Amino acid sequence: MTRVRRKPAETLETVAAQPAGLPEPRAVVEPLIVAPGPPAGALYDPLFATGLTKVLAIAGRELGGFFVSPVGWVITPIVILVVSYFGYLLPLLGSQQATMDSVFGLIAFLLILPIVPLTTMRVLAEERRQGTLEMLLTSPVRDWELVVGKWLGSLAFFGAMFSFTLVYVVLFLVYLPKVTLHPLGFPITIGNLDFGLLLSGYLGLLALGASFIAVGVLCSSLTQNQIVAAFLTFGALIVIYYSGLAAQFLTPPYEGFFSYVGASNRYAGFSHGQIALKDVVYFLSLTAGSLFLATRVLESRKWR
Repeated sequence: MTRVRRKPAETLETVAAQPAGLPEPRAVVEPLIVAPGPPAGALYDPLFATGLTKVLAIAGRELGGFFVSPVGWVITPIVILVVSYFGYLLPLLGSQQATMDSVFGLIAFLLILPIVPLTTMRVLAEERRQGTLEMLLTSPVRDWELVVGKWLGSLAFFGAMFSFTLVYVVLFLVYLPKVTLHPLGFPITIGNLDFGLLLSGYLGLLALGASFIAVGVLCSSLTQNQIVAAFLTFGALIVIYYSGLAAQFLTPPYEGFFSYVGASNRYAGFSHGQIALKDVVYFLSLTAGSLFLATRVLESRKWR
C-alpha cells in the first residue's frame, strides 16, 4: 500500500487558483549582503607588535599597586598638607600673593625627598627581592616594555597625587579680581589669572617629575634592597638638581657645563613662563637616558 503525501491546504488552494500550464511559483531568496569589516586582530595586532599594549598593561598594574600600597597612602596626605599650608595658605594670607609660584616651587623641592625616592624604590627592587623579576623577563615582555611600563605607571601616580592643586586654580578664578575675555565672541568673566605662566608651571613640573622618576627607576634596577634604592635615588637627584650651584666656583668652560646640567636652572625657565628648547631637550635627554640605562641593567642579568 502506497502512502500519498498530501500538501498543506494553503498550498493546494494556491495551486488551484493558478492557471493550468504555468509553472509553480518559487520563493525568491535574496542574498544577504554583509559589509566587509576589518579582519580579526587587524587593529589589535599592530599595537601588540609595537609593545604599546604590554606597556599600558604594566603601567596599569603599577598604578593600581600604588593605591593599595601603604607608601602611597602615607605620602599623599603628607604632601597635600605640606603643600596646602606652606605653598598656598601662608603666601596667600601672609604676603597676600595669589599665585601658584610657591606651590610649584615647593612641589619641585618635595620631588627630591620624599616623593620620588619613596615611590620609585619598589618598582624594580621589590620585583627582584620577591623573585618575580625573572618571571617577568622570561615572559613575552621585552626589557624596555617593563621599564617604560613601570616608569609610566609611576608618572601617572605622580599626576594623580598633584591633581589636588587644580583646586587652588579654581579658587583663584573665583576670588581674584575679574576680567572679561571674548574667546569665541561671547564675553566670559573669570579671575585675573596668568594662564600662560600657569601652563608653563605645570609643564615644568611634568618635565621635572618625568625625568626624576626615570632616574628613580634606574636606581631601583641596580639593587634588590628598597632602602638602598631610595638612598641612591635621593643622592642622584641632589646632584642633578643642585649641580648648577657648583658653577659659581668654577671657571669656563666648566662653569657653563655645570650650569647647564643643573636641573634647577633648567626648571627655572618654566617657572618664569619661558619654555626654551634647550630646557625641553635637557629633560627629554635625562628621561630617555635613564630609561635606556635601566633597560641595559635588566639585559645584563641575562649575561650572567
